[in-house]
Amino acid sequence: MPVRKVLVLFLLLLCVLSCSDSGSGSRVVSNVVGKGEKADKTLLIYMMAENSLNNYAGYDVEEILSAAADVPDDCRLFVYVDDNTFPTITHYFGMTDGSVGSSVFHPFDNDVCSSDVSSLAEVLDFILKDYPTESLDLVLWSHADGWLRGPLNTAPQRSIGIDNGKNTFSNTITNTIEMEELAALLEDLPVKVNRLMFDACFMQCVESSYALRHAADWLIASPAEIPGDGAPYATVVPQFFFSDGPEGIMDAYIKEYETESAGAVLSVVSLKDMQHLADATYANVIKYFNVDKKRDYADVFSYLPGGKYTGSKTYPSYFDMNAVMLKYLTPSEYAYWREAFDKAVRYVSSSHKWYSAICGRMIGYDTIVAGGMSLYMPSVHSRNQQFNSDFRTTEWYSAAGWNEAGW
Repeated sequence: MPVRKVLVLFLLLLCVLSCSDSGSGSRVVSNVVGKGEKADKTLLIYMMAENSLNNYAGYDVEEILSAAADVPDDCRLFVYVDDNTFPTITHYFGMTDGSVGSSVFHPFDNDVCSSDVSSLAEVLDFILKDYPTESLDLVLWSHADGWLRGPLNTAPQRSIGIDNGKNTFSNTITNTIEMEELAALLEDLPVKVNRLMFDACFMQCVESSYALRHAADWLIASPAEIPGDGAPYATVVPQFFFSDGPEGIMDAYIKEYETESAGAVLSVVSLKDMQHLADATYANVIKYFNVDKKRDYADVFSYLPGGKYTGSKTYPSYFDMNAVMLKYLTPSEYAYWREAFDKAVRYVSSSHKWYSAICGRMIGYDTIVAGGMSLYMPSVHSRNQQFNSDFRTTEWYSAAGWNEAGW
Protein backbone atom coordinates (compact mmCIF):
# COMPACT_ATOMS: atom_id res chain seq x y z
CA MET A 1 0.00 0.00 0.00
CA PRO A 2 1.43 3.48 -0.86
CA VAL A 3 2.85 5.45 2.06
CA ARG A 4 0.21 8.16 1.84
CA LYS A 5 -2.59 5.56 2.09
CA VAL A 6 -1.08 4.21 5.32
CA LEU A 7 -0.85 7.72 6.75
CA VAL A 8 -4.48 8.39 5.88
CA LEU A 9 -5.65 5.21 7.63
CA PHE A 10 -3.63 6.19 10.71
CA LEU A 11 -5.23 9.65 10.77
CA LEU A 12 -8.68 8.10 10.45
CA LEU A 13 -8.00 5.82 13.41
CA LEU A 14 -6.99 8.82 15.52
CA CYS A 15 -10.21 10.58 14.44
CA VAL A 16 -12.33 7.62 15.50
CA LEU A 17 -10.60 7.41 18.89
CA SER A 18 -11.00 11.13 19.53
CA CYS A 19 -14.68 11.05 18.55
CA SER A 20 -15.36 8.29 21.09
CA ASP A 21 -14.15 10.49 23.95
CA SER A 22 -17.23 12.18 25.46
CA GLY A 23 -15.64 13.04 28.78
CA SER A 24 -16.09 16.78 28.33
CA GLY A 25 -19.88 16.46 28.51
CA SER A 26 -20.30 19.27 25.94
CA ARG A 27 -22.79 18.90 23.11
CA VAL A 28 -21.10 18.19 19.78
CA VAL A 29 -22.75 20.02 16.89
CA SER A 30 -22.00 20.87 13.28
CA ASN A 31 -20.08 24.00 12.36
CA VAL A 32 -21.22 24.02 8.73
CA VAL A 33 -23.31 26.73 7.11
CA GLY A 34 -26.97 25.69 7.23
CA LYS A 35 -29.21 24.29 4.51
CA GLY A 36 -30.60 27.09 2.37
CA GLU A 37 -27.83 29.50 3.37
CA LYS A 38 -25.30 30.52 0.74
CA ALA A 39 -21.83 29.05 1.20
CA ASP A 40 -18.66 30.87 0.21
CA LYS A 41 -17.26 27.85 -1.69
CA THR A 42 -18.60 24.42 -2.57
CA LEU A 43 -16.60 21.46 -3.84
CA LEU A 44 -18.26 18.46 -5.48
CA ILE A 45 -16.10 15.40 -6.13
CA TYR A 46 -18.01 13.20 -8.60
CA MET A 47 -16.61 9.67 -8.68
CA MET A 48 -17.63 7.38 -11.55
CA ALA A 49 -16.14 4.19 -10.15
CA GLU A 50 -18.35 1.41 -11.48
CA ASN A 51 -15.34 0.04 -13.36
CA SER A 52 -11.82 -1.30 -12.76
CA LEU A 53 -10.98 1.70 -10.53
CA ASN A 54 -13.54 0.54 -7.97
CA ASN A 55 -11.07 -0.22 -5.18
CA TYR A 56 -9.26 3.09 -5.61
CA ALA A 57 -12.49 4.97 -4.91
CA GLY A 58 -12.57 3.67 -1.34
CA TYR A 59 -9.00 4.79 -0.69
CA ASP A 60 -9.73 8.24 -2.08
CA VAL A 61 -12.84 8.61 0.07
CA GLU A 62 -10.68 7.80 3.11
CA GLU A 63 -8.27 10.55 2.07
CA ILE A 64 -11.12 13.00 1.59
CA LEU A 65 -12.48 12.12 5.03
CA SER A 66 -9.08 12.82 6.61
CA ALA A 67 -9.22 16.39 5.25
CA ALA A 68 -12.91 17.08 5.84
CA ALA A 69 -12.51 18.50 9.35
CA ASP A 70 -10.48 21.36 7.89
CA VAL A 71 -13.23 22.54 5.54
CA PRO A 72 -14.08 26.12 6.61
CA ASP A 73 -17.41 26.64 8.35
CA ASP A 74 -18.77 28.76 5.50
CA CYS A 75 -17.91 26.17 2.83
CA ARG A 76 -19.29 22.80 1.77
CA LEU A 77 -17.77 19.51 0.61
CA PHE A 78 -19.90 16.96 -1.26
CA VAL A 79 -18.68 13.58 -2.53
CA TYR A 80 -20.71 11.52 -5.00
CA VAL A 81 -19.66 7.88 -5.32
CA ASP A 82 -21.01 5.25 -7.68
CA ASP A 83 -18.90 2.11 -7.30
CA ASN A 84 -20.21 -1.45 -6.97
CA THR A 85 -23.01 -0.31 -4.67
CA PHE A 86 -25.91 2.12 -4.89
CA PRO A 87 -24.77 5.71 -5.72
CA THR A 88 -24.76 8.18 -2.84
CA ILE A 89 -23.96 11.80 -2.09
CA THR A 90 -22.17 12.46 1.20
CA HIS A 91 -21.90 15.92 2.71
CA TYR A 92 -18.83 16.07 4.97
CA PHE A 93 -18.39 18.83 7.57
CA GLY A 94 -16.49 19.66 10.72
CA MET A 95 -17.92 19.29 14.22
CA THR A 96 -17.32 21.49 17.25
CA ASP A 97 -15.04 18.88 18.81
CA GLY A 98 -12.81 18.72 15.74
CA SER A 99 -14.23 15.47 14.40
CA VAL A 100 -15.95 14.94 11.03
CA GLY A 101 -19.69 14.73 10.60
CA SER A 102 -21.54 13.59 7.51
CA SER A 103 -24.99 13.45 5.92
CA VAL A 104 -25.68 10.76 3.33
CA PHE A 105 -28.22 11.32 0.56
CA HIS A 106 -29.64 8.89 -1.99
CA PRO A 107 -30.47 11.11 -4.96
CA PHE A 108 -31.74 8.32 -7.23
CA ASP A 109 -34.47 5.72 -6.92
CA ASN A 110 -32.49 3.20 -8.92
CA ASP A 111 -28.90 2.43 -9.96
CA VAL A 112 -28.27 5.04 -12.65
CA CYS A 113 -25.47 5.32 -15.20
CA SER A 114 -23.26 7.91 -13.56
CA SER A 115 -21.25 8.43 -16.75
CA ASP A 116 -24.36 9.84 -18.40
CA VAL A 117 -24.41 13.64 -18.31
CA SER A 118 -28.06 13.57 -17.17
CA SER A 119 -27.01 11.88 -13.92
CA LEU A 120 -24.38 14.54 -13.26
CA ALA A 121 -27.03 17.17 -14.01
CA GLU A 122 -29.37 15.66 -11.41
CA VAL A 123 -26.64 15.57 -8.78
CA LEU A 124 -25.73 19.20 -9.38
CA ASP A 125 -29.39 20.20 -9.28
CA PHE A 126 -29.91 18.21 -6.06
CA ILE A 127 -27.03 20.07 -4.41
CA LEU A 128 -27.43 23.60 -5.74
CA LYS A 129 -31.19 23.74 -5.17
CA ASP A 130 -30.91 23.46 -1.38
CA TYR A 131 -27.25 24.39 -0.87
CA PRO A 132 -26.54 27.61 -2.80
CA THR A 133 -22.99 28.84 -3.12
CA GLU A 134 -20.97 31.84 -4.24
CA SER A 135 -18.33 29.68 -5.92
CA LEU A 136 -18.41 26.09 -7.25
CA ASP A 137 -15.50 23.71 -7.88
CA LEU A 138 -15.99 20.34 -9.56
CA VAL A 139 -13.79 17.24 -9.72
CA LEU A 140 -14.68 14.51 -12.20
CA TRP A 141 -13.06 11.18 -11.28
CA SER A 142 -12.89 8.11 -13.55
CA HIS A 143 -11.26 6.63 -16.64
CA ALA A 144 -10.93 8.97 -19.61
CA ASP A 145 -9.50 9.25 -23.13
CA GLY A 146 -9.24 12.98 -23.79
CA TRP A 147 -10.79 13.96 -27.10
CA LEU A 148 -11.25 10.40 -28.34
CA ARG A 149 -14.56 8.81 -29.05
CA GLY A 150 -15.23 6.05 -26.64
CA PRO A 151 -15.17 3.54 -28.07
CA LEU A 152 -14.19 4.30 -31.66
CA ASN A 153 -16.89 4.07 -34.34
CA THR A 154 -19.66 5.19 -31.99
CA ALA A 155 -21.30 8.56 -31.42
CA PRO A 156 -18.87 11.31 -30.35
CA GLN A 157 -17.58 10.70 -26.85
CA ARG A 158 -14.96 13.24 -25.89
CA SER A 159 -14.93 11.46 -23.24
CA ILE A 160 -14.73 10.89 -19.50
CA GLY A 161 -16.28 8.22 -17.31
CA ILE A 162 -17.08 4.53 -17.39
CA ASP A 163 -20.14 3.03 -15.71
CA ASN A 164 -20.52 -0.61 -16.72
CA GLY A 165 -24.12 -0.83 -15.47
CA LYS A 166 -23.38 -4.10 -13.67
CA ASN A 167 -21.85 -2.97 -10.35
CA THR A 168 -18.70 -4.92 -11.21
CA PHE A 169 -15.04 -4.19 -11.86
CA SER A 170 -15.28 -4.42 -15.66
CA ASN A 171 -14.61 -1.54 -18.05
CA THR A 172 -17.54 -2.33 -20.32
CA ILE A 173 -18.69 1.05 -21.60
CA THR A 174 -22.39 1.84 -21.49
CA ASN A 175 -21.94 5.58 -21.83
CA THR A 176 -19.39 8.33 -21.28
CA ILE A 177 -19.77 12.07 -20.69
CA GLU A 178 -19.13 14.00 -23.88
CA MET A 179 -17.26 17.30 -23.55
CA GLU A 180 -19.89 19.20 -25.52
CA GLU A 181 -22.64 17.82 -23.27
CA LEU A 182 -20.60 18.66 -20.18
CA ALA A 183 -19.97 22.18 -21.47
CA ALA A 184 -23.66 22.76 -22.12
CA LEU A 185 -24.56 21.53 -18.63
CA LEU A 186 -21.98 23.64 -16.81
CA GLU A 187 -22.73 26.77 -18.83
CA ASP A 188 -26.37 26.55 -17.73
CA LEU A 189 -25.73 26.27 -13.98
CA PRO A 190 -26.89 29.10 -11.67
CA VAL A 191 -23.25 29.61 -10.60
CA LYS A 192 -20.22 29.40 -12.85
CA VAL A 193 -17.71 26.65 -12.12
CA ASN A 194 -14.44 28.19 -10.98
CA ARG A 195 -12.04 25.23 -11.05
CA LEU A 196 -12.90 22.11 -13.03
CA MET A 197 -10.51 19.25 -12.35
CA PHE A 198 -10.33 15.96 -14.22
CA ASP A 199 -8.80 13.26 -12.03
CA ALA A 200 -8.54 11.07 -15.12
CA CYS A 201 -6.10 10.29 -17.92
CA PHE A 202 -5.34 12.37 -21.04
CA MET A 203 -7.90 15.10 -20.35
CA GLN A 204 -5.59 18.11 -20.79
CA CYS A 205 -5.84 18.08 -24.57
CA VAL A 206 -6.54 21.11 -26.70
CA GLU A 207 -9.60 19.48 -28.27
CA SER A 208 -11.41 19.01 -24.95
CA SER A 209 -10.17 22.29 -23.46
CA TYR A 210 -11.54 24.21 -26.43
CA ALA A 211 -14.93 22.49 -26.13
CA LEU A 212 -15.07 23.63 -22.48
CA ARG A 213 -13.95 27.21 -23.16
CA HIS A 214 -17.16 28.74 -21.71
CA ALA A 215 -17.83 26.09 -19.06
CA ALA A 216 -15.48 27.12 -16.24
CA ASP A 217 -12.71 29.55 -15.35
CA TRP A 218 -9.90 27.02 -14.94
CA LEU A 219 -9.31 23.47 -16.11
CA ILE A 220 -6.86 21.32 -14.13
CA ALA A 221 -5.96 18.04 -15.83
CA SER A 222 -3.17 15.82 -17.11
CA PRO A 223 -2.13 15.48 -20.76
CA ALA A 224 -0.84 12.01 -19.85
CA GLU A 225 -1.94 9.00 -17.85
CA ILE A 226 -2.37 9.55 -14.14
CA PRO A 227 -1.54 6.97 -11.46
CA GLY A 228 -4.25 4.61 -10.28
CA ASP A 229 -4.12 6.33 -6.89
CA GLY A 230 -5.13 9.58 -8.56
CA ALA A 231 -5.14 12.81 -6.60
CA PRO A 232 -3.79 12.79 -3.02
CA TYR A 233 -7.03 14.16 -1.65
CA ALA A 234 -5.81 14.57 1.92
CA THR A 235 -3.62 17.46 0.74
CA VAL A 236 -5.51 18.51 -2.40
CA VAL A 237 -8.96 19.04 -0.82
CA PRO A 238 -7.81 21.81 1.57
CA GLN A 239 -6.34 23.70 -1.37
CA PHE A 240 -9.77 24.02 -2.94
CA PHE A 241 -10.90 25.96 0.12
CA PHE A 242 -7.76 27.84 1.18
CA SER A 243 -6.49 28.95 -2.24
CA ASP A 244 -8.36 30.94 -4.86
CA GLY A 245 -6.34 29.92 -7.91
CA PRO A 246 -5.43 26.53 -9.34
CA GLU A 247 -1.69 26.48 -8.64
CA GLY A 248 -1.91 25.30 -5.02
CA ILE A 249 -4.10 22.37 -6.03
CA MET A 250 -1.62 21.29 -8.69
CA ASP A 251 1.43 21.66 -6.46
CA ALA A 252 -0.22 19.64 -3.69
CA TYR A 253 -1.01 16.92 -6.24
CA ILE A 254 2.48 16.69 -7.74
CA LYS A 255 4.34 17.03 -4.43
CA GLU A 256 2.90 13.73 -3.22
CA TYR A 257 4.33 11.95 -6.26
CA GLU A 258 7.85 13.36 -6.03
CA THR A 259 8.82 10.51 -3.70
CA GLU A 260 6.67 7.79 -5.29
CA SER A 261 7.54 5.80 -8.38
CA ALA A 262 4.34 6.44 -10.34
CA GLY A 263 4.83 10.13 -11.07
CA ALA A 264 2.37 12.57 -12.62
CA VAL A 265 2.13 15.63 -14.85
CA LEU A 266 -0.57 18.31 -14.61
CA SER A 267 -1.31 21.67 -16.18
CA VAL A 268 -3.91 24.36 -15.74
CA VAL A 269 -5.71 26.09 -18.60
CA SER A 270 -7.43 29.46 -18.52
CA LEU A 271 -10.48 28.43 -20.53
CA LYS A 272 -11.49 31.96 -21.52
CA ASP A 273 -8.20 32.21 -23.44
CA MET A 274 -8.76 29.10 -25.56
CA GLN A 275 -10.37 31.07 -28.40
CA HIS A 276 -7.29 33.28 -28.69
CA LEU A 277 -5.12 30.17 -28.86
CA ALA A 278 -7.30 28.78 -31.66
CA ASP A 279 -7.04 32.07 -33.57
CA ALA A 280 -3.24 32.13 -33.17
CA THR A 281 -2.98 28.51 -34.32
CA TYR A 282 -5.22 28.84 -37.39
CA ALA A 283 -2.78 30.29 -39.95
CA ASN A 284 0.03 27.98 -38.84
CA VAL A 285 -2.11 24.89 -39.34
CA ILE A 286 -2.97 25.93 -42.89
CA LYS A 287 0.65 26.85 -43.70
CA TYR A 288 2.58 24.00 -42.10
CA PHE A 289 0.21 21.11 -41.53
CA ASN A 290 -2.07 21.01 -44.56
CA VAL A 291 -2.85 17.67 -46.13
CA ASP A 292 -0.23 18.13 -48.88
CA LYS A 293 2.64 18.55 -46.40
CA LYS A 294 4.65 15.48 -45.49
CA ARG A 295 5.53 15.77 -41.83
CA ASP A 296 7.28 13.24 -39.63
CA TYR A 297 6.32 13.57 -35.97
CA ALA A 298 8.27 10.52 -34.79
CA ASP A 299 10.79 12.63 -32.85
CA VAL A 300 8.24 15.08 -31.41
CA PHE A 301 7.67 14.75 -27.68
CA SER A 302 4.39 13.01 -26.92
CA TYR A 303 2.56 11.68 -23.87
CA LEU A 304 2.06 8.23 -25.40
CA PRO A 305 5.00 7.70 -27.77
CA GLY A 306 3.94 5.97 -30.95
CA GLY A 307 0.39 5.48 -29.73
CA LYS A 308 -0.80 2.05 -28.68
CA TYR A 309 -3.29 -0.67 -29.47
CA THR A 310 -4.21 -2.36 -26.20
CA GLY A 311 -6.37 -5.15 -27.55
CA SER A 312 -9.59 -3.29 -26.91
CA LYS A 313 -8.75 0.28 -27.84
CA THR A 314 -6.40 2.21 -30.10
CA TYR A 315 -4.75 5.38 -28.81
CA PRO A 316 -2.93 8.14 -30.73
CA SER A 317 0.38 9.59 -29.61
CA TYR A 318 -1.02 12.64 -27.79
CA PHE A 319 1.69 14.94 -29.12
CA ASP A 320 2.71 17.91 -27.00
CA MET A 321 1.28 21.03 -28.65
CA ASN A 322 4.21 23.29 -27.84
CA ALA A 323 6.73 20.72 -29.05
CA VAL A 324 5.00 20.52 -32.43
CA MET A 325 4.87 24.28 -32.94
CA LEU A 326 8.42 24.79 -31.72
CA LYS A 327 9.70 22.35 -34.31
CA TYR A 328 7.91 23.68 -37.38
CA LEU A 329 7.21 27.40 -36.94
CA THR A 330 9.76 30.14 -37.68
CA PRO A 331 11.16 31.92 -34.58
CA SER A 332 8.94 34.98 -35.12
CA GLU A 333 5.85 32.87 -35.80
CA TYR A 334 6.55 30.75 -32.77
CA ALA A 335 7.05 33.79 -30.52
CA TYR A 336 3.62 35.16 -31.53
CA TRP A 337 1.96 31.79 -31.14
CA ARG A 338 3.69 31.10 -27.82
CA GLU A 339 2.30 34.31 -26.34
CA ALA A 340 -1.22 33.01 -26.99
CA PHE A 341 -0.28 29.57 -25.67
CA ASP A 342 1.10 31.01 -22.42
CA LYS A 343 -2.13 32.92 -21.84
CA ALA A 344 -4.07 29.69 -22.15
CA VAL A 345 -1.75 27.20 -20.47
CA ARG A 346 -0.89 29.16 -17.34
CA TYR A 347 0.96 26.65 -15.21
CA VAL A 348 2.57 23.23 -15.53
CA SER A 349 3.67 20.99 -12.67
CA SER A 350 5.30 17.63 -13.23
CA SER A 351 7.45 14.99 -11.62
CA HIS A 352 10.56 14.08 -13.61
CA LYS A 353 8.91 10.91 -14.89
CA TRP A 354 5.55 9.19 -14.78
CA TYR A 355 4.50 5.62 -15.36
CA SER A 356 2.53 4.78 -18.49
CA ALA A 357 0.45 1.65 -17.88
CA ILE A 358 -0.42 1.55 -21.58
CA CYS A 359 3.24 1.59 -22.64
CA GLY A 360 4.35 -0.45 -19.64
CA ARG A 361 7.27 1.86 -18.82
CA MET A 362 8.30 5.19 -17.34
CA ILE A 363 8.19 8.28 -19.56
CA GLY A 364 10.33 11.33 -18.84
CA TYR A 365 8.88 14.84 -18.99
CA ASP A 366 10.85 16.98 -21.46
CA THR A 367 11.17 20.30 -19.63
CA ILE A 368 12.82 21.96 -22.66
CA VAL A 369 10.07 21.52 -25.26
CA ALA A 370 6.96 20.28 -23.46
CA GLY A 371 4.13 22.69 -22.72
CA GLY A 372 1.68 20.55 -20.75
CA MET A 373 -1.09 20.26 -23.33
CA SER A 374 -1.57 17.58 -26.00
CA LEU A 375 -3.08 17.78 -29.47
CA TYR A 376 -3.92 15.39 -32.27
CA MET A 377 -1.95 15.63 -35.52
CA PRO A 378 -3.84 14.17 -38.51
CA SER A 379 -1.92 11.81 -40.78
CA VAL A 380 -2.44 10.13 -44.15
CA HIS A 381 -1.23 6.86 -42.64
CA SER A 382 -3.93 4.21 -42.92
CA ARG A 383 -4.02 3.51 -39.19
CA ASN A 384 -4.97 7.16 -38.60
CA GLN A 385 -8.03 7.25 -40.85
CA GLN A 386 -10.51 6.50 -38.08
CA PHE A 387 -8.80 9.03 -35.82
CA ASN A 388 -8.95 11.60 -38.63
CA SER A 389 -12.66 10.96 -39.07
CA ASP A 390 -13.37 11.31 -35.38
CA PHE A 391 -11.17 14.41 -35.17
CA ARG A 392 -13.44 16.16 -37.69
CA THR A 393 -16.29 16.02 -35.17
CA THR A 394 -14.43 18.22 -32.69
CA GLU A 395 -15.04 21.98 -32.49
CA TRP A 396 -11.28 22.48 -32.47
CA TYR A 397 -11.05 20.95 -35.96
CA SER A 398 -12.72 23.97 -37.55
CA ALA A 399 -11.64 26.59 -35.02
CA ALA A 400 -7.94 25.87 -35.56
CA GLY A 401 -8.12 25.61 -39.37
CA TRP A 402 -7.79 21.89 -39.90
CA ASN A 403 -10.75 21.91 -42.26
CA GLU A 404 -9.12 24.67 -44.34
CA ALA A 405 -5.92 22.62 -44.35
CA GLY A 406 -7.73 19.85 -46.20
CA TRP A 407 -8.17 17.32 -43.42
